[in-house]
Amino acid sequence: MSVLLKQKTTDGLIWSSIDKLSTLVIQFVLGIILARLLMPEDYGLIGMIAIFIAISQSLIDSGFYTALVQKKDVTYVDYSTIFFFNIIVSLVLYSILFVCAHPIAQFYNEPILSDLVKVVAINIIVVSTTIVHRAILATRLNLKTPAIVNVMATCISGGIGIYMAMQGYGVWSLVYQQLARSIITAVLFWSIHPWKLQFIFNTVSFRSLFGFGSRLMVSELFKIFFKNLYLIIIGKIYKAEELGFYTRATLFKQVPGALVHTVLQSVTFPLLIKVIDDDTKVKTVLVRSIRLTGFVLCPIVVALLFFSKPLILVLLTEKWLPTVLLLQILAIDIVFIPIKYINLNFLNAKGRSDLFLKLELAKNIITIITILATYKFGLLWMTIGYVVASILGFFLNTIYTQKYINYTAVSQLKDLAPYALVSLGIGSVSYYISLFFEAPITQLILGVLLSGTLYLVISHYLKFKEWIDIKNSILQKIKSS
Repeated sequence: MSVLLKQKTTDGLIWSSIDKLSTLVIQFVLGIILARLLMPEDYGLIGMIAIFIAISQSLIDSGFYTALVQKKDVTYVDYSTIFFFNIIVSLVLYSILFVCAHPIAQFYNEPILSDLVKVVAINIIVVSTTIVHRAILATRLNLKTPAIVNVMATCISGGIGIYMAMQGYGVWSLVYQQLARSIITAVLFWSIHPWKLQFIFNTVSFRSLFGFGSRLMVSELFKIFFKNLYLIIIGKIYKAEELGFYTRATLFKQVPGALVHTVLQSVTFPLLIKVIDDDTKVKTVLVRSIRLTGFVLCPIVVALLFFSKPLILVLLTEKWLPTVLLLQILAIDIVFIPIKYINLNFLNAKGRSDLFLKLELAKNIITIITILATYKFGLLWMTIGYVVASILGFFLNTIYTQKYINYTAVSQLKDLAPYALVSLGIGSVSYYISLFFEAPITQLILGVLLSGTLYLVISHYLKFKEWIDIKNSILQKIKSS
């Protein structure tokens, strides 16, 4: 039985990674196609209302999904109770957003937002019907079905969005793409994995689940609010077009960090839990994770610093050129995204969620201070402030790593330094050579290929352990096949 459980856990980790990675890559590619067809202000309008939808969805699924998954003796009465509670809450939330749609439009001085909010908010009702499906599948360690559903829904809805954009629907292409994805996801879940819905609402069941779920819900609300705070301020103070440039730069910045974080999360967190009582082994896991992060992400950061302009021109066209400088600034933050999570994973593995919450509160205060200090000076300074706040957040996250296992922020930066220095040297050489060519696509391809080749050659010459491990793993798989 333990062998079967171990196999299910492994399969679950694999399918979870496939789900997150493939969905992220597909969305990124679809986003590039849509960005070529649409205007920056279309993305700015969606950015303005993103927080309202994110908060509403968190009220539905964040706490009670986890409550259902963690409950040992969960029954179909529990599932039915939460299902109907979610439906009721979603209808109430939709009604509130429907009434507030006009004030939201007035807040941003964008009349079209009134209609956009009313349509986008339908997602809340649709999403509420799938929370129980996700919980049941997670309890059974069946993460293959959600992975298949998410990939199919992303591809089909992406096709709908692209078709509408080609037909000239503008921002409505993005709205109906989101709505289509929610509807397709719900239809697929109910078709592939129907569950026995009982028309029951049990108050005892609800109270037991609400006690756990409500606390998570409140925590998630704060997280989402501060995550979207920059979008609110930028959308309010500046033009929709400028918010569009910022959201597009943010997307380019998020993808590499999120990819590495997803892979590391599925591997390092289980390892940390197993060795959490051995400080030496814990530190070894963290050191290897951070060095691997640096090895993979430092050359990507440098590539974006030097080749953002040809990248934007080739992928998104000239109308997105103001994104370049924002992307170059935000690129600095890429390497810190997974490293911050690596340090937080240590606290979670140690069972110190109280310290986790303290750190989040401190980082939220820093975010507010940087916004207040920069918003009057323009979008560029706000972007710089965002990166500064993120780096300060990294130093905060290492406080307890230093306290428990003596792995300081300075030590972590030293572990990153070799990869950063090599990447900067190679990036500078590649950029200088690319300047001999005028075509952006030539600059981009030459710069990336030359940088990548030189990086691997120098990694081999300097005997970077991460490169040796990756190379040996590839060679071993080739021999075994």
